[in-house]
Amino acid sequence: MIRLQDIADMAGVSRTTVSNVINGNTKRVSQSTIDRITAILKEKNYVPHMGSVMLSGHGSRIIGVVLGFSFIHGMQSLQDSFVGEITGTLQVEAENRGYYIMLIGGEKIDNVVDMASRWNVEGLIIIGYNEEQYHQLSRKMNKKMVLIDAYPKGEYSFQNVGVDDYSGGYQIGKYLYSCGYHRALFIAETEEDSDYARWLGFKQAMERNGGFCSRSRYVVVPQEPRRRLKKYEELLPHFLETKALAFSSDYTAVEAINYFTDRGIRIPDQISITGFDDNFYAQIVRPKLTTIHQDIHQKAVLALRKLLLMAEGKEPAKKNVKSPVWLVKRDSVKE
Repeated sequence: MIRLQDIADMAGVSRTTVSNVINGNTKRVSQSTIDRITAILKEKNYVPHMGSVMLSGHGSRIIGVVLGFSFIHGMQSLQDSFVGEITGTLQVEAENRGYYIMLIGGEKIDNVVDMASRWNVEGLIIIGYNEEQYHQLSRKMNKKMVLIDAYPKGEYSFQNVGVDDYSGGYQIGKYLYSCGYHRALFIAETEEDSDYARWLGFKQAMERNGGFCSRSRYVVVPQEPRRRLKKYEELLPHFLETKALAFSSDYTAVEAINYFTDRGIRIPDQISITGFDDNFYAQIVRPKLTTIHQDIHQKAVLALRKLLLMAEGKEPAKKNVKSPVWLVKRDSVKE
């Protein structure tokens, strides 16, 4: 393994100068020397010892990615395509900028505090926290934080990257209404946050011609898979009567398509189904899923960009950035 002193000898400089370049302390180092040392580091694939980097006082180059939930849709969170794409994009984009990613289980606030402090992370990108959890964490540690898909009760008091859930729900509702499904149901796993915002958009679209979309059309199903499928069995006559279901996620929409197909229900001839996210499930299921597209990759890029800007001591202009969404028509709705 090549040593720091070896790099210094090759560049014709002191070991301290090499260390300063590695740790970003280059105010007194000429650009030609920086370029020469950087070229040697790259050629020799030099990897600094993380302990030395953290002790240098110039930052760990580690970004903590906090997962606020261990399970989603009844499976481990990293099995979910949305979580997987977010974390995967953060890892690639961070490494391209010379940073490392550390996954931190966030269900226990003290665990986040312990891990982030021990490794002196430069900041945190948090998935799955609500406003209260954010404030609990911020009271216990002074770290830059950006949340993804958080929904405060009032104005945003923290940095967040989200999506226009209301618009997505509205687009789905408007489309189903135009296809004649005036009694379509909205199927979700919770009564809060993104699910509720999507329902509000769906409800508004259904009522745009003076109709009434009652709260009874917001159907909350269990998060545990077996209980969720049992609920579908109970509601099957109602589903066949209303003829259209708008699911709050692609995962549950695809799960329902498979469930109904296994029971001889023809999709979309007997029940039309839509989702939300436009992940890879939507494209491999048959019939292909009509859904709302959100740019998950861009969401991760924006979150990282915000955090790195904050690390430079700058405050992003907008606390909450909402990515646009749009309807993708495929084969799961009978027009």
